[in-house]
Order: sequence, then structure tokens, then C-alpha cells
Amino acid sequence: MTEPSKPQDDPDRDASLRAPDFSLRQLSYFVAAAHHQSVQKAAAALHVSAPAISAAIAHLETTLGEPLFLRRHARGLILTELGSAFAIECRSLLQEAWGLGAGRLFERAEVHGRVRLGCLFTFGPYVVPPLLKTIQAQFPRARVEWREGHHEHLLEALHSGAIDLAVMYDFEVPSGIIAVPLRPAPLQVVLAERHPLAERRSLAPVDLLTEPLVLLDLPRTRDYMLSAYSAHGATPRVSQHVYSMGMLLAMVASGHGISLLNFCPPYEVPGVGRVVSRAFDSLVRQPNIVVAYSHRYHLPRVANAVIEQLAVLVDELVLEAR
Repeated sequence: MTEPSKPQDDPDRDASLRAPDFSLRQLSYFVAAAHHQSVQKAAAALHVSAPAISAAIAHLETTLGEPLFLRRHARGLILTELGSAFAIECRSLLQEAWGLGAGRLFERAEVHGRVRLGCLFTFGPYVVPPLLKTIQAQFPRARVEWREGHHEHLLEALHSGAIDLAVMYDFEVPSGIIAVPLRPAPLQVVLAERHPLAERRSLAPVDLLTEPLVLLDLPRTRDYMLSAYSAHGATPRVSQHVYSMGMLLAMVASGHGISLLNFCPPYEVPGVGRVVSRAFDSLVRQPNIVVAYSHRYHLPRVANAVIEQLAVLVDELVLEAR
């Protein structure tokens, strides 16, 4: 009588049960160094020694067999392409680990953790403050860290993992970035309330050819605004180059020209006047306001909660000045 054969050991079968060759603490040291672009600053933020940060990074690089940072003697650290991708994965893993440690399996109804949010500076003041207030009231164990930026800055921050989510327009969003539409934001003509063209309900590029243009001169924004004219074979007469929403609206309200915006909140200069916006009949693409994130970012529950609140806030935004 033959004995039953014993199952052969399968190293791949048990791989998921073995601990990796690095710890969560080492990952947290690496993420801190990536965030601060400095070993010394990371050490100060975590209240540990600089050699401990350096040792953790060296161990991870040895384990992965690739450098995670480029060392710049006088300018700190910069992530390599692998380091950037690894940082995003590490942040997601640490977020999940914190959730587990806080009892997520036993308190499924509670949302907690941190989300790093970027917001386009044009509508940041109208989105970020109410979002912080709502999150604090509804999810007291959640935390939103925020920053403002222009379009290019937000895309770079998403790519590098410096932020988790970004509220922006869906202009030329590269592959690897997921953009969830929140609402359309059609291009508008912005005018002083007493401008003769303000009596019209909508305007076309041909109506604006003799009007001085106050141009929001920022990357991508500038090209998009100018394309609204060039799509019709026209060239605007740029009179002012500005670099902030406040200056643009003040220039228009003061009668220094007209402008184009996708988001035009009510605005008034005391003693001078207010701005109004009118529909713009142009061939240029009409964008959406979106919340974007890297395809490598595994949305934790706290991020989904933030996205849900952003959808409500953006839907309530007043996009036009009437």
C-alpha cells in the first residue's frame, strides 16, 4: 500500500505571508524625506536623528536595487522617477496602516486620516475654506492639508506624489492622471458693469477685437485664452498682463480692459464699480472643473469623503458675475 504523497512546498504560495525586507517606519522616513526634500528637515519633522533617516533610505535603495533620490549637495534631495512612483505607493500604504491601527475594521462608520489637497488658485478661496469647515464638522478625525497653485504646478505635484487630490480644470490632463468631472465651466467675457458690451447676453470674438484685453498670464491659462481668439483667426489687443485673479478683476472693474475667465465670482471695487460676465460664443473647448488624482493613488475612505464634499461645494459655486 503506497503512502499518500506530501504536498510540495510552494514558495510563491506563502509569499504574501512573509514580512517584506523593510518596515513601515522606514517607509515613513522615506516619505518624510521626499516631502521635505531634505534629510535634516525630515528628521526635525519626525523628531528623530538625521542618520536614522539616511539609514532607512539606504536600506530601501539596497532592497529595491535602484536609487530613490538624486543627491544635490547644496540643494537637498530630488526624487528619481522610481522614487516618485514609490513615494505615492508608500503614502497609500501608510494611510491604510494608520486606518488599521486606529481600529478601522471595528469602526467602519468613522472616517479618519489625512488628505493633501491642491486647488487651482483662481477658485481656491471659494473652495478650500468651506471644505475645511465641512470636513472638521462631519469628520473630526480627518485632516485636509492644502496648497494653492496654477495648472502646471498642480499636475507636477500630482505626478510627484506631493499632493493626493487636485481641484482644477481638465486642460490637457496627461495619461496617468484620473480626472473626475464635477461641473462644466464655460469661458466667459468679463466686463466692467458700465461697459457698452455688458448690455449683450453673449459675445463673440469679433465683438472683442477692438477691446483691450487684460490677460491672465500664467502657464496654459495664457495659451488657452489666446486660442479663444486664434480659433477664429483673430488676434487680441493685449493691454495688461496680470498674474492673479484679484488684479485681473480690479483692472477690469476699473475700466482698463475686458478679460476672459472660466470662473468669474462677483467682484466690486468700492467707489469704482463691479464686474459682470457674459457668455462667450467661441470655438474653443469648454473645460470642466474636476478633481484629479494619480492612477497610482489608491483612494482611502477619507479621500472619497473629501471628493464627495468637493462635488457638493463646486456644484454650489457661483461661476458667473451677473
